[in-house]
Amino acid sequence: MFRCFVMAYQTIDVNDSLGPVGAVVSGIDLSNSLSTQTKQEIHGAWLQHRVLFFRNQSLTPTQLARFASNFGELDVYPFMEAVDAHPNVIPIIKEADASLNFGGAWHVDTTYLDTPPMATILYGVEVPNRGGDTLFADATSAYDTLSTGMKHMLESHTGIYTASIVHGIQGRYTQPTSKESLGSAYTGNAETAELEVEHPLICTHPETGNKSIYCSLPHTHRIKGWTREESLPLFKYLTKLIVQERFVSRFNWENGSLAMWDNRSVFHNAMNDYQGHRRHMLRVIVKGVRPV
Repeated sequence: MFRCFVMAYQTIDVNDSLGPVGAVVSGIDLSNSLSTQTKQEIHGAWLQHRVLFFRNQSLTPTQLARFASNFGELDVYPFMEAVDAHPNVIPIIKEADASLNFGGAWHVDTTYLDTPPMATILYGVEVPNRGGDTLFADATSAYDTLSTGMKHMLESHTGIYTASIVHGIQGRYTQPTSKESLGSAYTGNAETAELEVEHPLICTHPETGNKSIYCSLPHTHRIKGWTREESLPLFKYLTKLIVQERFVSRFNWENGSLAMWDNRSVFHNAMNDYQGHRRHMLRVIVKGVRPV
């Protein structure tokens, strides 16, 4: 059962009317140092709402990294070169003439690592006037709707997670036209891409104790002991469940917007509906613990 970490807010305003998951936080300038009280309130709101959105921010890469570091040790993303200003901040840029976007499928970030990040923080530097929204889905509430039998079955199995589906030799992002779309910061990193790790299909949140669906089509190759062909129908069923309207919120980006989501309890999908327009984002990930 969910444990609430914040009962009342003294330094921030939190509005959860956006949709089924997530809340908009206002009354704060993230370029400034945060007080202990403010950090605790943001952390509590984040655990409760799973995604937090901030608007009208003005952040350098260093300031973005400093904000992220309030919530844990920063991690290095293995498939992108960082910006010059900070080793933990990567650019995610889709040029106006590019066709493929980064993160354009329902997934949980970087589950193919032995210790996946607990949080992703994304900041909009230059976004199109229309399009480019990000969808977020509540994987905890989706799990809660499963039958007892399905829960027991899923919890009895382990997933085989890998980056190879997307970043591997035959992966979606490593084809010549795809690499061109993703820009010069994309490195590939074939050695990491082909690794496989084992994680639960259903993970238990280390801070709240809630359970969430964790396996996603782009990053979970198969169920341990099953073939990929046998595994895919189950992954597709779970994805179809997660993306139902009752679990999904849509965030419309503006220049200076920031989103901070909990990779242990939400899926997300970056919409690719702004052809002919440039989109420039900065991203930071915060280290987590091995899923259980």
